[in-house]
Amino acid sequence: MTEQIEPAALHEVTQERYLSYALSVITARALPDVRDGLKPVQRRILYAMFQNLGLTPDGKHRKSAAVVGEVMAKLHPHGDQAIYDAMVRMAQPFSLRYPLVDGQGNFGSLDGDQAAAMRYTEAKLRHLAVEILAELRKDTVAFRPNYDGTTHEPVVLPAQVPQLLINGATGIAVGMATNIPPHHLGEVVTACMHLIDHPEASVEDLVGPILLGPDFPTGGELLTPLAELRALYATGHGTVEVRGTYHVEEEGRRRAVVITSIPYAVNKSTLVTEIADHIRAGRLPQVADVRDESTDEVRVVLDLQRGASEEAAMAYLYRRTALQTRFHVNMTALSPQEGSDVGTPSRMGLLEILHHFNAFRREVIEKRLLWDKAQLDKRIHLLEGFVRIFDALDEAIALIRSARNRPDAQLKLMDRFSLDEIQADAILDTRLYRLAQMEIHALRKELAEKVAERKRILDLLASDVALWGLVRTELDQIRAAYADERRTSALTAPVEVTFHEEDYIVAEDSFVIVTREGWWKRQRSYTELGTIRLREGDTLGWVMPTSTKESIVLFTDRGRAYTMRAADIPQTTGYGEAVQTRFDFADGETLIGVLSTDPRLYPPTRSDEHTTALTLTLVSQLGRCLQLPLSHFAEPSTRAGRLAIRLEEEGDRALCAEWSAPLALVSMASRKGRCLVFPASEINLLGSAGKGVMAMKLGDQDVVLGATLTTDKREGLVVETNRGRIENVRASKFGISGRGNRGRELLRLGHLVKVHRGPVEWRFLEGETTPAPPPAAEAAKGSTPEAFVLTPPDED
Repeated sequence: MTEQIEPAALHEVTQERYLSYALSVITARALPDVRDGLKPVQRRILYAMFQNLGLTPDGKHRKSAAVVGEVMAKLHPHGDQAIYDAMVRMAQPFSLRYPLVDGQGNFGSLDGDQAAAMRYTEAKLRHLAVEILAELRKDTVAFRPNYDGTTHEPVVLPAQVPQLLINGATGIAVGMATNIPPHHLGEVVTACMHLIDHPEASVEDLVGPILLGPDFPTGGELLTPLAELRALYATGHGTVEVRGTYHVEEEGRRRAVVITSIPYAVNKSTLVTEIADHIRAGRLPQVADVRDESTDEVRVVLDLQRGASEEAAMAYLYRRTALQTRFHVNMTALSPQEGSDVGTPSRMGLLEILHHFNAFRREVIEKRLLWDKAQLDKRIHLLEGFVRIFDALDEAIALIRSARNRPDAQLKLMDRFSLDEIQADAILDTRLYRLAQMEIHALRKELAEKVAERKRILDLLASDVALWGLVRTELDQIRAAYADERRTSALTAPVEVTFHEEDYIVAEDSFVIVTREGWWKRQRSYTELGTIRLREGDTLGWVMPTSTKESIVLFTDRGRAYTMRAADIPQTTGYGEAVQTRFDFADGETLIGVLSTDPRLYPPTRSDEHTTALTLTLVSQLGRCLQLPLSHFAEPSTRAGRLAIRLEEEGDRALCAEWSAPLALVSMASRKGRCLVFPASEINLLGSAGKGVMAMKLGDQDVVLGATLTTDKREGLVVETNRGRIENVRASKFGISGRGNRGRELLRLGHLVKVHRGPVEWRFLEGETTPAPPPAAEAAKGSTPEAFVLTPPDED
């Protein structure tokens, strides 16, 4: 035993064996051959059905289990289910643009239903598959031993159709993959013929004028522009965008959108379920119901709400569901190598694939002509022998009768009539009565026809132009026999559907609740603040009624603003959701303010009219302040949010982000006990985020502890000293001064330690649509709570 063990480096053995495995997967399993467009398992299935089982289109179906067994036993030892799955796909009209197998029984559906077991289904070849196999028996392609050497299999099939493009291919190998979309047979064959006539043609000459792009078996509408399609076909990779098609049906007051096609490889049942989920969740208010009325044709019916726009409904479905998808194209295949049965994998453009196919067809036709010539030579040789003895038929019969045996008769015929052994054997094999009944005219006519056919073949073989002409003629015959109507509309101007997010939000009033620790939720109602459910240790921060069509803006101490539509905030009576799950907060980043874009919450102007250009005020820890229009933050933001105030100095933090009423006052206090009250109107309104202006001058090592805005001189910023005393920084006590000074002294000894902030509770302005505050008897049921509103300051 020890003598049989050979030491080897693990990395060398692993590399060698993995490369062998990778090569086997690439060349013998996953990638198609550019010539016949088939992967090995597909090629072996078709060959076994044609050559071994004789399952031609004019014959009877046979159990799929018999096909699988034949393929697995003699050609493809990789498991019955893998073989059956490949055969099923070749029989599915929604998987292949031009199916090659005629299946009888349950072969799956567009809804993702699996095919019945192989013992229940039956199959035979379709006519197009015969076009791929018909020339096999004329020595047109090379054969090689099967996996165990007991029989032979073709290296490639002599396909008369560009199978790689018309049915496409998909496969995952080791380190590479292929994903080729199906195309229209007529367009691809016409492109092949055009290349024969114009070998130097470019992609621009083919894509657009001849080839309109992929033609998927499930139909749909191609959205990719012509320029992108040409780039895709030039390089062999890219994406094509396709969407389902629809029309509107009206019956009385009932209006419905009927989806008539879906993108390729999309599961129809899953798509219908997805649409139903959007309807059930209220995200598609234009649609009342969805149902699948499909038979052999796709028919998914969407019942529209009265007065709803079908364009808005379809815009949402195209954007939010698989009704519009992208097909990623990767045109990788095996190209033939001189002197080798194993192809080389490479990514090819359209021109390279078509040139490979045309060259292959020329090679196959040339070999077929040589085989036909060999058969003609044999027949002509025999006919010449018969013609030679016909004038002396009686003498020939006499020679045969006088011979001692067959070899003697053969020698006598050869000697008398100058025949060779093959001709003499043919005469001896012919029955006497047939020799007597032969007509010399029929023999000479057949001989003349065979000689003429042989000359025609020789002329074809001698002329390159004639050979290419025959290739073109046969392609034209294939196009005439199998080209059908295109299913995927392409290179037309699709009807653009405009998507507006707010069109799909059901307008309703609810309360947005945000905690100081950064959790938020949405509730339809509540009785009082104390009944709102919070996590242990957390406190209530902001409560505001708003419409689901409006946005909620969160401001943080890092000077950033994060915006989300109120409808997207989770609706629950539980703890809600951490805002960090929706936005990318930095470590330690905390909320300092929450505002809504609902105009019913805007502070009133002095004349109690609503302002149309609402602004907000931000104050930083180092005493900077600025005003910005709230409109800058109305649209939903990315996870990273938007910049609101620039905090360029190290250690600076935003402290306050509140609405700016026209007569609002800013009340602020520093840690060392200075306070300042000044009109918010003195703060510059900026067009975008900036550092702002000085709000309060600070002494050495001093920082602003807090700030707030109010329109009531009796209200302000509530702070606590280090000795526990509570102070209210308000205009009625400390007066109103200008922005940018040191303010007044709040205390001489000690310092301020914190700002007291209770929950900020809002309600809609007077006269706006809002639920009335609940009476005592209705409080338990829950509705809009009592809340405070900013009121104008008393006029002096």
